[in-house]
Amino acid sequence: MTAEMRRCAEEIQSCWRRCDSALSHGDTDSANQAFGHVFEVVDTFPALLEEDVWALRFLCVLTWVKVAAALETTGQADSAHEAQEQVFSLLDELNEPPDASRGLRFATGLESEETADLVGRLYLLCSKAGRRDTLLWGRCFMDFDRKARGDQAPPCVN
Repeated sequence: MTAEMRRCAEEIQSCWRRCDSALSHGDTDSANQAFGHVFEVVDTFPALLEEDVWALRFLCVLTWVKVAAALETTGQADSAHEAQEQVFSLLDELNEPPDASRGLRFATGLESEETADLVGRLYLLCSKAGRRDTLLWGRCFMDFDRKARGDQAPPCVN
């Protein structure tokens, strides 16, 4: 992952935190603005290396997972379901979905408690939908959670 991609990922994660903060104060407009900014960042990032493209796609999937969770939290079940469908659509659009043999090298460096939580949510969504990639995202969650929280803490999805 390039240094530019790492900065892009940090900005996206910052937007996720702003969304959480806004929602904790009942400010859905600011939460929507934070999500909107994520997609502006994605649209303007000049990902040239294949690993950066994969990392950006992965962050988009996680952002939609975050959107679905936020909508569910605010009682917007139908919209949350639409966001979940967007998650699955993005996963399906990947030309070469990552598999166990290829690994998730593109995600190295993105590990944090926030991404671990979102990958855990992605795993749960995929499991509930009976998707073939469920096991991959479960492994990814365990890896992210271990790297973000250490080996001593049990895995946790908020």
